[in-house]
Amino acid sequence: MKKDVFEDLVVVKRSGQRVSFNSYKIAVAIKQAFDNVYGLYDEANVNEVFAEVLLYIKKNYIDRKTINVEDIQDIIENTLRQEKHFKVYEAFSQYRQKRAACRKVFTIKQQHKFIKAIEKIDENNSLRVSNNYKPTELLIKYGTTVASEFSKSYIIDSKYLRAHEEGNIYIHQLETLPLGILANVHLNLKEENIVSIPKLIDILNIKSEIKGYINIPQLDYILEDWFLNQYRKYLIEYLINYFKISGFKEYLNLKKIIELINKEDKLEFDIEKYQQFILSKPVENLFKIAVTDAFNKTKEKLANTLLNIFTIFNTNKIYSVSLGTNDSVVGCLINLTVLDLIKENDFNNLNIIFKLKNNESKYLEKISENLLLGKNIFLTFIESSFNKDNEEVEYFPDGTRIFENINSASRASIGRMIVSKTSINMGRLGIKYQNKSIKEFYLELEETLELAKNNLLLSFEIIGDKNKENYQYLFTGNILDDEKLEVGQKIRKVIKDGSLLIGLVGLKECVFSLEKNEDKQFKLIIDILKFLNKKCSEFENDTKINFKIYEPSSEEVRRELMALDKAIYGIKKGATEDEKYSLVATLFKDDYKKQGIVQKLFNGGNLLEIKIPAKTSSKKVTELIKNLQKSDIGNVKISIRSRDT
Repeated sequence: MKKDVFEDLVVVKRSGQRVSFNSYKIAVAIKQAFDNVYGLYDEANVNEVFAEVLLYIKKNYIDRKTINVEDIQDIIENTLRQEKHFKVYEAFSQYRQKRAACRKVFTIKQQHKFIKAIEKIDENNSLRVSNNYKPTELLIKYGTTVASEFSKSYIIDSKYLRAHEEGNIYIHQLETLPLGILANVHLNLKEENIVSIPKLIDILNIKSEIKGYINIPQLDYILEDWFLNQYRKYLIEYLINYFKISGFKEYLNLKKIIELINKEDKLEFDIEKYQQFILSKPVENLFKIAVTDAFNKTKEKLANTLLNIFTIFNTNKIYSVSLGTNDSVVGCLINLTVLDLIKENDFNNLNIIFKLKNNESKYLEKISENLLLGKNIFLTFIESSFNKDNEEVEYFPDGTRIFENINSASRASIGRMIVSKTSINMGRLGIKYQNKSIKEFYLELEETLELAKNNLLLSFEIIGDKNKENYQYLFTGNILDDEKLEVGQKIRKVIKDGSLLIGLVGLKECVFSLEKNEDKQFKLIIDILKFLNKKCSEFENDTKINFKIYEPSSEEVRRELMALDKAIYGIKKGATEDEKYSLVATLFKDDYKKQGIVQKLFNGGNLLEIKIPAKTSSKKVTELIKNLQKSDIGNVKISIRSRDT
């Protein structure tokens, strides 16, 4: 049996510390050198250099027990030069010189690591060249870099950071963690904060305290009482004016009529309640005219108010609005008005999350028309088996979901948030354990899951240790139970109702690598997801914090992890052939029943994306939506397929 050089080889660090040889670190170092020189490059070049470096070490260290860090870096330099990557060689060499000089000046490890943030700003060069950034945008750009490097140097535990930089996990909020900024949130907004534009603008400054999406849930319920109040007000105004003009005012008990109108809690006007005041047919006709005019005036006010609200939301892609399930007369009117406004206006940034009940057909035609126009409408089916409850589920436009809560019998989503996210590189695990024991795969998956869990707990503690006063907007009646927060109190007691999400990147490629039999691939996906859910349930019982698994739809994350794996493994058929890791739904093509089963196991969210041809008929889109409902799909994004795709 051949000796495995790397298994026994020990790396001696500059401090004298001895650690096991880790080839991932070499691949990352080479890739970073290429990144610093080229914006775009053939990632096969990185893998070739990496392979040559490993081959050299394997040949020359077969009878040696140790290798120094400096020796590894010399080997990388020599290989870059031999392979004629001269610019990358120069960049790598200069980087080593900077690090050496920095270590001499800063004796504390974190200090010389943190100085890399300043170097990254210098390398970016945006301050010295012409650009389209506004001054505040540049400030944010560089501040983000500094905050991210601060997290790496002073906050994140080295083992989590190492796993992140090597691509085993992905920590989503490195730059925002020191600031206590949360991920996505469903705001608990009151009517007065929605219809008052100054108040709404003030509330939406919450974007400075949230990294991801901000959703306004159940808009059709929030505006219902406001609509009825407006309607009653206009009805009284019209009746007084009409009775005054007609000369009936002096003969009617207006005070009593107004009292009755103010007690109306429905839009349907029952003329029989007012028979005692109707002295003649002309008076009855005036009542009917006033009712019609008040209704039309209120509809007009609703449309204008929604237009103002959506114009404000349209300023940033992070805002979304959910609605659709209020089936009262007013609720239906609000929902239909929203669909008409979306169709008639260019709200390119605004995300509408429309929640559909089974057999709900009155909105389907308008929804289909909007989808064919390329509008940002995301559909959620609240009566699917994993969404159905006394409370309404809420999703975000990226497919993430908040519902179950370990701390409460209620599964209400309103006022709750996603606290933090860390993802596992499933694609790499699949490549690593291809043609090996599935038991070994599960052992490392469990270890990586534990790593992600502990990193999330660290994030929770860092954020939870902030005081209410650290937030100007968020905890002012907008979050579930935030009224319990007293002055100077930590926000931990409130954010515990949120969720910590563990993402799975490259699950499709993982399964494809582990199992070539297509008939068995679906079963393996289900087994993996059930295993992860079981472990998350154990985490929840131990910590009393919500742990959920989800699939990140972010292309940036999927592309970055794929690039690292290409650097290490090269092009692997079915795994690293594309630019980014795929979403798992692409494995099932049009089998929506299987996708529904998979979505159920992604209890933190899994977005199904369906692209349709531009010339699809409205009828076919409607049929597609009905088919998705029957297939027990939880949420879907339907968009127009471009010619390129």
